[in-house]
Amino acid sequence: MAMRLVAGFPDNYTVEGTVTAGTAIADGDILDVSGNVLQRATSSSTIHTIFGVAAETITTADNRIKVIPFCQGQLWEVDTANNTDSTELYESMALTDHDTVSNTDTDVTGPTGVFFCLALVGATGNQKLLGEFTRLQSTST
Repeated sequence: MAMRLVAGFPDNYTVEGTVTAGTAIADGDILDVSGNVLQRATSSSTIHTIFGVAAETITTADNRIKVIPFCQGQLWEVDTANNTDSTELYESMALTDHDTVSNTDTDVTGPTGVFFCLALVGATGNQKLLGEFTRLQSTST
């Protein structure tokens, strides 16, 4: 599942953007901006570069994609790299890759801290969190 919008802008609100050629992207992947194109996010993605979540699956032949942009007031259910527990509440987290959040029980205070955890989803250890993405919408620090 990767990422799922549960509150905020409706999930049928999308924008269309250009993607890096030759990359397949799955519905629910996190995307960031590199130059003037979208690409799958990485563990190095920052609050300055993340853009939104893919709203469709595309193949390597496609060069456009529909995206749900990150906006204030949205709540996202995310998959995590590790089992979840209450020590992760109210911490900022980096990404592991384009479809998981790195929940290491360490508050990431630098620009790679792109996800803020507000709640656990399901039981402890369920590997799902509820929270919001932080996006500065600026490329300067």
